[in-house]
Amino acid sequence: MAIFFKLAVIATAALATMVSAAPIDTTTTATTTAAAASATTGTRQTSAPMMSMEEQIVTQGVSSPYSGRGTWFTDSVGSCGTPFTTKDMIVAMNADQMQGTSQCGRTVQIRSGGKTVTARVTDTCPSQYCKPGSLDLSQAVFEKLAPLSQGVVSIQWEFV
Repeated sequence: MAIFFKLAVIATAALATMVSAAPIDTTTTATTTAAAASATTGTRQTSAPMMSMEEQIVTQGVSSPYSGRGTWFTDSVGSCGTPFTTKDMIVAMNADQMQGTSQCGRTVQIRSGGKTVTARVTDTCPSQYCKPGSLDLSQAVFEKLAPLSQGVVSIQWEFV
């Protein structure tokens, strides 16, 4: 039994080495087909047109990072209708990306100055205060990134 176990471990290790060393083809059939069609017809592919902020939000989905300013606020209930305090780990999302209340309850991960914090979207930050990519953070979230006296931090964030 012990010999069989040792052989199984050796075989598993060898298989893992082979799998990790194998090259992975990440191209899609659509890309390959488009390139082949381009080569045979002599046409040149052009880049996609610029997308609006709304199209970028939909296209980028849950894992694309955004960047902007992080500020802090105090309130007790937001556009999502959920009560909160300054001690809750919540954010108000900029109006452009909030899209009404469609982002309510989603979780975001925010990075600034080598620090990372996770918070829940519970409010909308008006466009005169938060441009696309910016978030208004509860005091608790802001304090995880910088002292409140700093007032504003550069942030990168994404949906998680």
